[in-house]
Amino acid sequence: MTPPDRPLARTLRLRTRLPLALAGFLILAQLINPDRVFMMLLAALGLTLGVAWLWARSLRDHVHARRWSRGGWIVVGDAVIEHFELTNEGFLPVLWAEMRDHSDMPDYRIDRVVAVGGNGAFAWQSEGVCTRRGVFTLGPWELHMSDPLGLFEVTIRYPESRTLLVYPRIARLPEFPLPHGRAGGRTARPTPIPHQADQAAGARPWQPGDSLRLVHWKLTAHTNQLMVREFEQEPAGDVWLLLNADASVQAGEGQESTMEYGVTLAASLAAKHLNENRAVGLAVFGREQVIIPPKPGRDQLWAILYALAHVEPSADWSLARTLRHVRADLGRDKTLILITPVSSADLEGLDAAWIAELLRLRRQAIAPAAILIDAVSFQNAPNPALASVRNLLADHEIPAIVIAKGYPFHPLGMFRRKRKVLKTLPGFGRVVEVEVEEEV
Repeated sequence: MTPPDRPLARTLRLRTRLPLALAGFLILAQLINPDRVFMMLLAALGLTLGVAWLWARSLRDHVHARRWSRGGWIVVGDAVIEHFELTNEGFLPVLWAEMRDHSDMPDYRIDRVVAVGGNGAFAWQSEGVCTRRGVFTLGPWELHMSDPLGLFEVTIRYPESRTLLVYPRIARLPEFPLPHGRAGGRTARPTPIPHQADQAAGARPWQPGDSLRLVHWKLTAHTNQLMVREFEQEPAGDVWLLLNADASVQAGEGQESTMEYGVTLAASLAAKHLNENRAVGLAVFGREQVIIPPKPGRDQLWAILYALAHVEPSADWSLARTLRHVRADLGRDKTLILITPVSSADLEGLDAAWIAELLRLRRQAIAPAAILIDAVSFQNAPNPALASVRNLLADHEIPAIVIAKGYPFHPLGMFRRKRKVLKTLPGFGRVVEVEVEEEV
């Protein structure tokens, strides 16, 4: 949050026209039938309005609020802690001040009513739990106050906001054997390596997915065909994760939805295989098209989690279309793990288009596997197509497992971190900063 001492607007308005109507009535009554009572009532009404206006003006000009939070990465289930401080530089007290927040993070509310004396300050903190991954906005927010009689309302609008990125949680997954392709084997095999061009073990014709940096230009000139170098090495076992973000096949709502299950599965698989020193890539085609080439290392995990945090489903990309589109990017000799919902209408006459595309990928030495999310289980109904899809994949020796609604996603591991928070000392009202260590 940016320093909030520059609000967009400070407004003071009369909440009701009743005092003005009463003043008009008293003036009219005095003109028609002059009486000392009418004058006294008119004077008392004017004095009351004047005092209330001066009180409200003091609130408008001398009350300030600020809101801040410390950075750090956030995952689903983590706590969001924000700090607030209300400062009154005037001598008149703030009897009540209502905070109204316009944040869009699900299940997070900081609306609160506080009070502070003249020339005083009050600080507090608000805490909420991130229940969904995604990109959310904390703020803007407003401060509403009034004089003791409630005749005038003061509104201070604070336009600043903070974007909060919530990463998906990494969970423990069931044992899932990868297919035995050349990319996942244990024997040495020839494969292009960009950084060992002087240790080539052979050459072969260029194929889609090969880097042009590996082209053997002398051999290409002799054979009149584009040739690339090959190298003898222990296979890295590169893994591609492909998440189906087709909105037409998704089911469920919120965290209990096929989309969120798929994101959790993709994040967990990425963490698992990267921890095994494999190179992992990601392909997701939803509202945005994301292709992250396989790389090893911790930085790749955060790149994948960042992409998964932004995933939103779209009906523009069917799974079959996605598989056709990414075919050239997948290269060769890789393992592809497909994560997709399966609905009752997914396989009609055992002719699912995406299965045909999956089989075409095997022709370019891609070893596929599938994690099937039972979409019908999110509607509490049986799924007759699920067994047919799984049997068809088994007939083509494509390993597959099924994940249904209610699967227990237990955290794979906890991350320890330190951060600073503000705490109010009981009995004194004094705010101090302390460092806490927690697991998320």
